[in-house]
Amino acid sequence: MTAKTEKLSTNSQNIIHPKNPILILEDVKENQILLKELCRNMGLPSEIAENGQEGLDIIEEKTFSIFIVDLMMPVMDGKTFIKKLKQKIPNAVILIQTALDSSETIIEIMKLGVFDYIIKPLDPEVFQKVIKKSIEYKHLKDMEKDLADSAPLKIRNQLEWLNYKEDRRITAKDYAEIKSIYNLKTSLMQGKGFGSLLSIIDIILNTKKEKGADYLINKELLDLLLDNYETCNTQLNWLHEISNLLENLFVVKESDSAELIAAIPGMLTEVAPYMKNKNLKITFPELNTKCRLNLNLEKMSLIIEELIINAYKYSVTGSVINIFSYIKEAYLWICVMNEVSEKPYGGIPQKYEKLVLEPFFRVAPPDESISKVEKFSLGLGLTVVDNITRKHGGLFLIQDVRNHIDNQTKLSVLAQIMLPVVVE
Repeated sequence: MTAKTEKLSTNSQNIIHPKNPILILEDVKENQILLKELCRNMGLPSEIAENGQEGLDIIEEKTFSIFIVDLMMPVMDGKTFIKKLKQKIPNAVILIQTALDSSETIIEIMKLGVFDYIIKPLDPEVFQKVIKKSIEYKHLKDMEKDLADSAPLKIRNQLEWLNYKEDRRITAKDYAEIKSIYNLKTSLMQGKGFGSLLSIIDIILNTKKEKGADYLINKELLDLLLDNYETCNTQLNWLHEISNLLENLFVVKESDSAELIAAIPGMLTEVAPYMKNKNLKITFPELNTKCRLNLNLEKMSLIIEELIINAYKYSVTGSVINIFSYIKEAYLWICVMNEVSEKPYGGIPQKYEKLVLEPFFRVAPPDESISKVEKFSLGLGLTVVDNITRKHGGLFLIQDVRNHIDNQTKLSVLAQIMLPVVVE
């Protein structure tokens, strides 16, 4: 036992540390000591309740992150406690301890609305994995709740911005056009493509020593020229496609939100192979967010893929890209959140939140590490996301958020698509 608990303690730094302790419901003294010791070795504070009634009394006074519940207890058993807990805290994250591992028992347990189960006798390494997974789930659910609670203010601010933008478009059309041209010029001169092509041609021109002489081009320079020629062709083709997307309407049909949520992993088949390059993981939303939407699934696939590509390019190596969804204020919210480095560019400062939706505007220099599957380059990706979302009658937001993990504050970028729910 000692060797395994020492191994657990060395991994505690990789675990999200919730702000609230774990509540353990267990009546056997030896098991109480074992569970508290396993939690302590993971750096997780915990408290003990000897039965379900004592557990209910404790949660009246204190808040807990997750609940580890034994099914067989005196006074009030685990099943009764879970039912009463769910009435008080519907989203409680619960782990069941059970000595029975038959499929019938497991199915019956999961029907109680618990997150996972732990088979007795406890294996410390299995215990660590289950606890870590449940804490990560709890952290994600808390983030969803915080975002949902702030939804009304975000919607109001975005609608005010769109009204202002429309007034600005009507009264200052010339200024907007000049700004777009400037942004396009800047975008074209950055990174691979037209800017590099001009630089290469410049180098070639300088290889001509005298009038009438031949140009001397080595193979490496010629390969670079041809590569950028292909990139320019691709960019021009996509500019044509983007122009069609921005200018033309498309058909939407009433669909179930579950269809959209279930389709998200399939939208990322081209992007997925790149994730291992930066050791990134993706979490997907649950299918229990149900409503009716007016939807064009093909166009939604394009913009969700774009948001994941954008997240990939600027994510911290070894971090997680979280995708989650919820319903709030008559909108289905689909959120993509990724951790970014504070330096050299950071995320999207508040003063740029609206500007990044403008054509060709960039906060950071282009990242071409995923250019082979990127459909909306030249600083047009977020413009397309915003446009397609609004053609669904929705809203799009992107901003910096501060994510609190392990007593640290980490900078993340949060992109949110809001699609209006069809009222029955």
